[in-house]
Amino acid sequence: MVALAALASRAPAQDLDTRELRNNAAASERLRQAKPDASLIEALGAMSNAEIVAPDKNRPARPDLRQVADPRLEDEFAEREAEDNPPPEPQRSFNLFDRNETNPATPAVGSTSTKRAKPQRSVNATEDRDLLETGGTKRREDLPKPANPPLAAGIADEALAADSSLRRNQANEAIDRIKRLNRTEDDPFAPVGIRVGRFLFYPELIQTAGVTNNIGSDALSENGFFTETTLSSRLLSDWSRHEAEFNSRFTYRRNFAGETRNDPSGGADGRLRLDLSRTTTATFRGALDYQREDYSDVVNTIALSGKAHVLDGSLAAELSHDFNPVTVSGTLTAARKAYFDLPNGSVDEDYTTLTASLRTGYEISPRLKPFVSASLGRRIHDVDVPPSSSEPGRNSWLPAIRGGVSLDMNEKLVGEIALGYAWNMPDDDGVATTGAPTLDASLVWSAQRGTDVTLAARTSFAPELTGQSVTTNYETSLGVAHDLTARTTLTAVGKLGYENSSLPDEDILLLTGEAGFTTWINRSLAVTGSYNHRRAFAIDPTDRYTADTVQLGLKYQR
Repeated sequence: MVALAALASRAPAQDLDTRELRNNAAASERLRQAKPDASLIEALGAMSNAEIVAPDKNRPARPDLRQVADPRLEDEFAEREAEDNPPPEPQRSFNLFDRNETNPATPAVGSTSTKRAKPQRSVNATEDRDLLETGGTKRREDLPKPANPPLAAGIADEALAADSSLRRNQANEAIDRIKRLNRTEDDPFAPVGIRVGRFLFYPELIQTAGVTNNIGSDALSENGFFTETTLSSRLLSDWSRHEAEFNSRFTYRRNFAGETRNDPSGGADGRLRLDLSRTTTATFRGALDYQREDYSDVVNTIALSGKAHVLDGSLAAELSHDFNPVTVSGTLTAARKAYFDLPNGSVDEDYTTLTASLRTGYEISPRLKPFVSASLGRRIHDVDVPPSSSEPGRNSWLPAIRGGVSLDMNEKLVGEIALGYAWNMPDDDGVATTGAPTLDASLVWSAQRGTDVTLAARTSFAPELTGQSVTTNYETSLGVAHDLTARTTLTAVGKLGYENSSLPDEDILLLTGEAGFTTWINRSLAVTGSYNHRRAFAIDPTDRYTADTVQLGLKYQR
């Protein structure tokens, strides 16, 4: 009886366990029916029904009895969460004296903003596909590289670019600007820029004061103090197709000694590239250059003192088609050189140069493209034969041939270099034809992290007043910019100018060496300094001189 009573007392508990087992089994079956991937989940070990045990107070619930959601739904939810709430960028320390560990996301000392002015990117797949089909190029999420348009032959008389290191203003400033516009990923003091519609605008102001032992750069060698103000800017398009840019640079120098107290100079250039199709592009270029030259350099006499205003301007149109791997392009150029405020009785020196050129390149690889080109120019003086003079005519033809290579190795090496030969063939049979080898180059090389090297070279012909000679001008500049620290950049530039005249004893060799530094106080303001040594070698003693100049100033950029 006792045994039967005990069995009867345990029966309800067994029935309860049996009901719980049935309920759990039914719930598992409903979950399996609701989730088609339940078998897969079970096979992967996310849920196991090998041993289903009803929980009680002595045996906790098994973790493998949990309900597992569909992994595809979890992935979709995680992707939406990641798009709506992107993770913050990791915080990294910023060491001003370690240029290899700079972090562009870290705010610069004294900076009020840490955001870069970045071109907008297309988020539409259709737009991206159309962009590729039409030959457009997407812009990187950083500041653009400096302008490096197709190399133009110097004999075409195209005006120099505003940032060219061959200009008469300080070349180390141009080298430093090229470097700062080219390096942005690891430069916490790179210019931010101002957005103007669909353009990015980069202004810069440099104010310096200096002292020199030859303020007039002549044989008189007079000491003097001077100030110099330089305002430069760059305006770059932010378009999905095509590209446009405009560069300017204006300098005003105030001398407190010497004959020339006010000495302004300036330059501006622009470029518009139109992507007509995937294989055809049209490029339009224009430039202006303003300087002042001594009367003795213009009219070939030392009896007059003073300076003449000289304005160079040029327009060029280029059409290029890619036949893959051969590329053919044709260019038409019109250049004008005008002199103002010449002494009374001087012969009109103004002339126009018209040039047509044809270039063929072969693409060995996207990074290496050798090319050959031929051009024919026509120089026309406003006054061919000076009145009341027996001197010959000055108009001439300018044929030239060149061969070179175009390099595009991303940030490592970009640009072109070409060697050739050119002739100056006067219309007047009484004047001999002059021929000379030519060198034209425009290269930017990142030798290593934090170090950039630039090479610029140009060969041009300058007619002489009487029409009996022509001077071949060689201009070459080699510059190095090196990041000493994240704040400080060192620059060094060597320039060579050689005037090879067809007249005896008229050659002039001009050597210039420059060294400078730029130290940033914050992202907008920097301290600059430079030392410049210039020396002219000539047979004529009046053309020889030596000048040493030291400058110190402030630079402001945006």
